[in-house]
Amino acid sequence: MGVVHGHRGGKKCREEFGGMIYLASTSPRRKRLLKEAGIPFKALKPRHEEKPQPGLSPTALVKYHAFSKAVSVAPGLKEGTVIGSDTIVYFKNKIIGKPKNSPHAIKILSQLQGRRHTVYTGVAILQLHAGKIQKRCVFCEKTTVFLKPMTLTDIKTYFKKINPLDKAGAYAIQSRHNIVQKIQGSFSNAVGLPMETLKKYL
Repeated sequence: MGVVHGHRGGKKCREEFGGMIYLASTSPRRKRLLKEAGIPFKALKPRHEEKPQPGLSPTALVKYHAFSKAVSVAPGLKEGTVIGSDTIVYFKNKIIGKPKNSPHAIKILSQLQGRRHTVYTGVAILQLHAGKIQKRCVFCEKTTVFLKPMTLTDIKTYFKKINPLDKAGAYAIQSRHNIVQKIQGSFSNAVGLPMETLKKYL
């Protein structure tokens, strides 16, 4: 079994993947990105709990969760390509995931508003043949995001328009209710799936 890892900012694994595509995610944002790219796929719910992994860097963490999600849906599949993905926000040397509740969401966005942070997305691609993983590629991309300054009233009004609880960083970069000032890097990566890189393998 070939094992090749891509590294953020470095060389990506030089692999091509084919066959039926399975997305190990129920995220509507990731599904929409694949549909907009014209890539046919079947979405499967991953059997993986995103527990904290103390000691892992942002890059290592998203790659770990992405790979674990992909592997969790592999049993029972015979042929094809499985894609797993995980996204986090990194701000002031702290990993920020999805808010636990509304007060937590307000706290997160209050910290991020008017400031710069980094969005890391890990992607794992597995090639299955005869029910076994024949090759794999795991890589990470990052995007720098600058949010507009917001008051507490602005944040509460924003949360009436989007649901922050299922989004890393408590905001939706793809929403028409835009609170992003500018980005540096891949927009789709900040949404949850770096399509520019992914399409090279598919």
